[in-house]
Amino acid sequence: MSVTNWVAGKLAEDGKLAIIGRTAEDFLIVKSEHDYTFVVAVLGVKNVIGLSDVEPLFAGSTKPQFVVNVPSGALWTGAAIDRIHAESAAFGTLGHIARAAATEDAGSYRNKDMRFFIEGMAQHSNVSNVSYEYDKVFKVERKIGGSLVVAVIDAYNMSAEDVRNARTRFGHFDVIIKQSNYGSITSQAEAAAKSIGAQALSWRDLLIRLAN
Repeated sequence: MSVTNWVAGKLAEDGKLAIIGRTAEDFLIVKSEHDYTFVVAVLGVKNVIGLSDVEPLFAGSTKPQFVVNVPSGALWTGAAIDRIHAESAAFGTLGHIARAAATEDAGSYRNKDMRFFIEGMAQHSNVSNVSYEYDKVFKVERKIGGSLVVAVIDAYNMSAEDVRNARTRFGHFDVIIKQSNYGSITSQAEAAAKSIGAQALSWRDLLIRLAN
């Protein structure tokens, strides 16, 4: 079974969305329960989604408003994300499609958790620009001081293993923070981050770090 057929089946199971057709490019034409329709392109990249993976999606006469990848754990590179956003489109997981549909402007959909971090860092008085390295890793350019690479992970109590796994997954970063305000950062996580030349910080401490 193709990944496009698999996604079509999963969306049909949801009940709130219907597949009403396909484009010549084999994109899915999705209709919400409120009769809003939009086009979804499906990728099947296993590890890292690069610019060369997404560019062909926008080469035809019909362009998608949303790009989904299966499996959901693949990394989206900053170049791929920027290309999608430049086309007034959105990206995400299978679960994000329904959220995009609910906006009735699927191309404008942005992950609310990552938007919080992007906007929060961009509004800092010492920050000149925030850009994607990956979907949860950002390059933060500062007016005073060098740029910082900030990785965001989904962990309740950040452990040393979380830090090591993030390093393996993302490569270099200067700061690692938790996506949630709940839970804690363990002393082992702080030590593991220090051992690779990084810092494990809370959101509040990151804002202080951006100033220095």
